[in-house]
Amino acid sequence: MKKIPLLTLCIGAVLGSLCTLTFIWLRQASKISIIPTIAVTIIITAVVFFYCQVQKRAALKKAGDAYAQKLKKYQSYYYTFGSWMVLRNKKRTVAEYFENRNIKNVAICGLGRLGLCLYEELKNSNIHVKYAIDDKAESFSYLNLRVVSLESNLEAVDAIVVTKFISHIKTLDILRKKATCEILNLQDIISSM
Repeated sequence: MKKIPLLTLCIGAVLGSLCTLTFIWLRQASKISIIPTIAVTIIITAVVFFYCQVQKRAALKKAGDAYAQKLKKYQSYYYTFGSWMVLRNKKRTVAEYFENRNIKNVAICGLGRLGLCLYEELKNSNIHVKYAIDDKAESFSYLNLRVVSLESNLEAVDAIVVTKFISHIKTLDILRKKATCEILNLQDIISSM
C-alpha cells in the first residue's frame, strides 16, 4: 500500500474520533438523546470512510498508470533491441538505411540507451552524426559529439532520428516546428529493415 492512502486512512481515523468525541461532549452538555448522537456519528464515519476509499482508489489508479507507462517503455526497448540484434547478426547496420536513402548527415534526438547505441554504430560508418539533442546536454560532455538542448537553434541536417519513447510525441511537435529536415523514429527504421 502506498503512503498516501495510509496517511489518508490515519487522517480519517483521527477525524472520525474527533467527531465522535465532539458529539459525546455535545450530548453531555445539552442533554440530547443518545440516538441522534449515534446516528450523526455513524453518518460522519461513513462519509470519512467513503472519502478514504476514493483517495485510495485514486492513488492506486495513478500508480497503475505510471506502472503501465513504464512497462510499455521497457517492452518497446526489448522489441527494438531484439530486432536490432537480429539485424546485426545478419551483418546489417542502421547506417544502410540512411545510405539507401542518400542521408549523409543526421542528428540524434535522445541520448538514452538507444541513442547512445545508435551513436556508437553510426560513428564508425559513412553517416556523419553532426550533433545530438538531449535535455541533459551537460551530462554528455565525455562524448566526442556536440550535444544541444531541444530549445536550442538546430543546425541543418538531412534527418533527425528520435530515439525517445516516453515523451516522443511532445518532442516530435517541437522538432516539426524547428526543423525543416526529415524526422525519423528509430523503432520505425529498425522495423522497416
